[in-house]
Amino acid sequence: MKVFISWSGSNSKKLAEAIRDWLPTVLQLIKPYFTPSDIEKGTRWSTDIAKELESSKVGILCITRDNLHSDWVMFEAGALSKSLDKAHVCPVLFGIHNTDLAGPLKQFQTTEFNKEDFKKLVAVINNKMDENKLVPKVLDSVFEKWWPELETKVTAILAELDGDSQEPIRSERDLLEEILELSRMTLRGTRRDISSIHPESITQLLREYITLHDENVAGIGSYQDTLDHLAEMKQAMEYLIRHTRGKTPELNKFIKQYEVLTFKHEKQEKSSTEDIDTPF
Repeated sequence: MKVFISWSGSNSKKLAEAIRDWLPTVLQLIKPYFTPSDIEKGTRWSTDIAKELESSKVGILCITRDNLHSDWVMFEAGALSKSLDKAHVCPVLFGIHNTDLAGPLKQFQTTEFNKEDFKKLVAVINNKMDENKLVPKVLDSVFEKWWPELETKVTAILAELDGDSQEPIRSERDLLEEILELSRMTLRGTRRDISSIHPESITQLLREYITLHDENVAGIGSYQDTLDHLAEMKQAMEYLIRHTRGKTPELNKFIKQYEVLTFKHEKQEKSSTEDIDTPF
C-alpha cells in the first residue's frame, strides 16, 4: 500500500525522510512515496506526483515552523483532500502545536509528533491495509520496538533547527479571534442542525405513531402488528440518527440500543415452535 509523504523546505525534508525510512520497518507492506524537491514539483506535479497520488491511500504532510505558510504545502494539502478522504490526509506537526495552525491546514485532523499521537496515525495507516493489516497486539509490539529509533532521529533533527523557535507563531489576538469565530460557527451550526432536519422524516414518524396509538386505543392488532408499525418508522429514525449521532453520551447510548432491535415478537415465535413440536 502506498503512502504519499509531502514536505517543503530543508527541515521538513529531513523529517519526511526519517518517516519514509521508518514506516516500512513497522508496516512492511507500506511503500512510501517521497515527493521530489520543490523546484521539480513545479514542472512534474501534474504527471509523476499525480499518478502516485491516485494510487495512495494515505497522505502525510510534514509541517514545521518554517513551512506553515508554504505555497507547496497548501497546494498539496488541497490536492490530497480532493483525492483522499479528509480523515486520511494527515499533517504531522514537528515542534509546533495545533493552536499554531491557520488557514486550510486547520480542516484536517493533525498529529503532533509525540508517541501517543503518532501511534494513532500508524493505526490509521494500518487499518487502510485491509486484509494485510496487523492485529492490534502485534501492531502495539512492533510500534513499541521501533518508536525509539524514530523519536531519536526526529529529536536530533529538531535540535538543529534555527534559533527563533521560542517566538510565538501566532499572537494572542489571533488566537482570541479564532476562538470567537469558532464559537460563532458552533452557534450557527446548531441552528442549521435544527432547521436542516427533513420534514418527511418527522411526517413518517408522526403518521406511524398516530396509527399505532389509534389501533391500541381500539384494541386492534397483535404485539407483532405493533412491532411492524415501529419497523415502519426505521427509515425516519435512521435519518435522524445520522444527523444527531455523537451529540451527547446519553443519545449515543440509546442509538446503540436502537441498533440491536429485532422488531420480532419473541413469545409468539416460541409458542409457534412449541406447537410444531407437540405430538398431538
